[in-house]
Amino acid sequence: MLLKMNSMPLVLCLVVLVASLQSGHGAVDFSPAMCCQCGDHSPFGLSEKPKIMPSPFRIEVGSDSYVPNIEVKVNLTSTSELAFRSFFLAAYPYPYVIGTKPVGQIKLLPNQDYQTKDDCITRDNALNQANSNAVISRDDKYKSNVRFVWSANEKYGHVEFRATFIVDSDVFWVSEKSRVLADASLTYHPQKQQISPINTDKCGDSKGCFREPEGCTEPNCMYILTWVDDSENIQFELGGLADGSNDRYVAFAISDDKYMGDDTVFTCAHNSARDKTEVFLSYNTIDPKTNNPIPKYKVASQDDVWANHDYQNVLVSEEGSYENGRLRCRFKIRRDLDEDYPELKPLRGAPNHLLFAHGFANKGSPQRHGLSVEELPLASAQRVDFGRMSNYYGRSRYPLAKAHGCLMILAWVFFASIGLLLTKYYKPMWPNSRIFEHKYWFFGHFNCMATMFIIVIIAIILIFVEAGGYSEAPELPQKAHPILGIIILVCIIINPILALIRPSEDNKCRPVFNWFHWAFGTIANVLAIPTIFIGMDFGKVMVPWWATWILVIWVIFHIIVELSLEIHQCCTYKKNKERRRKWEQTKREYPKQHHPEPDPVGHRFKRFMLFLHIGFTFIITLMMIIIIAVS
Repeated sequence: MLLKMNSMPLVLCLVVLVASLQSGHGAVDFSPAMCCQCGDHSPFGLSEKPKIMPSPFRIEVGSDSYVPNIEVKVNLTSTSELAFRSFFLAAYPYPYVIGTKPVGQIKLLPNQDYQTKDDCITRDNALNQANSNAVISRDDKYKSNVRFVWSANEKYGHVEFRATFIVDSDVFWVSEKSRVLADASLTYHPQKQQISPINTDKCGDSKGCFREPEGCTEPNCMYILTWVDDSENIQFELGGLADGSNDRYVAFAISDDKYMGDDTVFTCAHNSARDKTEVFLSYNTIDPKTNNPIPKYKVASQDDVWANHDYQNVLVSEEGSYENGRLRCRFKIRRDLDEDYPELKPLRGAPNHLLFAHGFANKGSPQRHGLSVEELPLASAQRVDFGRMSNYYGRSRYPLAKAHGCLMILAWVFFASIGLLLTKYYKPMWPNSRIFEHKYWFFGHFNCMATMFIIVIIAIILIFVEAGGYSEAPELPQKAHPILGIIILVCIIINPILALIRPSEDNKCRPVFNWFHWAFGTIANVLAIPTIFIGMDFGKVMVPWWATWILVIWVIFHIIVELSLEIHQCCTYKKNKERRRKWEQTKREYPKQHHPEPDPVGHRFKRFMLFLHIGFTFIITLMMIIIIAVS
């Protein structure tokens, strides 16, 4: 029974470790079979996200228009020294909607080692022949120029090509698009919105700028905002990275602080239904923390007509584009926004922080951002004054969130693990030594767990102050983090209470209290490790992804130590039992003599394992605290 009790947390830690390895950032062996899903063109089985920097690969279309049964040349080419190993290519009606079936047939040129993707084929039921398809690579050789011909069996309206390029399991671009191939029978030809790149040469001179990272130039800025003030209006240029797919947005908000709530938001969003990039106004509320769009158009069916434009009193002009993974809007807006929209803040008065975010949009309305480092809104480190033509840069830090993470690592990785190790495997050690009339194991266990309790309480107070109370994350696994934290808090509060009211050792109720004490401690300890792993994904802590593997190494090390001590305890059980029996017999035979209790068998090995665990855990804890503090 003792072996089962001691092994249960170990088994649960193994489960946690396996889950962490499966969901982590581990490398995946690449194969052509990973490309690609017909619905959204994403690769199979890759945990990494697609690159959002402008793709070095292009889809070159050899004609401006098409007619049925006439071939059009289509090339996949690289504009740099980088080559791709796998790809997906298909044509779709313009504008493309996720889930739409391909149109037309892509023919393989002679000596080309590529294949049609069977589950993307649509057939003419009458003739039982394929009338559209998509192609993928058959091998994983590096490619920089791949040639095809495409032909239409009928008129589809305007068409665009979509392609996914895979360099390896970590570097790939999803659903890159070509220029529009027009239907020659239609008089209306779509014209892509194009505006010039944002010029940063005059930043700090004749225009104000905020750039992340510092000193970047288009198209390599994650976020860029410039402004020029003419007293009545402000001319803004907003740019940001997207992932090349449809309906994306980049936005900035004007905030009194570094947190969402009571903010005025300007969004540059692409609407794939109209293939138009434009500016939208909204505002954030504190309770609940939501973004509230201000409708832009009065008549939804005629929303391309300026006469129905509901922002015309405040939005003086606007233009936007979405090309090569880059969203860009240039717009002029009146300073006195609150005259027409009381929910918005006027662009006058004291400097404010800027909040930046990007993500999915739905017909111009931003969807909720994520909470990881890449997705969490960026807050400017200092307040920005639109009346000054200055260069601003720098991401705000969240010291209370970092302190919370550091304290939790210290509490559970260092103090809790050592305290539990002492009570599980070291009760027989140092039988004749005492500290303040307590055995070594009890003194160490009590002080470790008491320190852990104090640190956890402080850490939870800090994060409640940071979040302004209980804060619920939008989705799993982050959503589980505060819930698990509350469960752990309840367990560590109950456990010392049970220890204080526990009856004496000879009381018949003592085993019941021991079981409950063990159960609550085990629940807290087992839940703490996955909770820490989840917490490392929160963007406010800003932990680099590779730091997770340092913690994984510690979990593996801790499991090895416990397994070693467990096996050692099983192997020495009979010898220790016999040694103790002889000692008790000697005490009975010579009651007036002092007989020191014998050290357990293998005490040198157990002492070595304890010091090894303490030393290694100290190094890991120190490394994690430094990484969290300085990242």
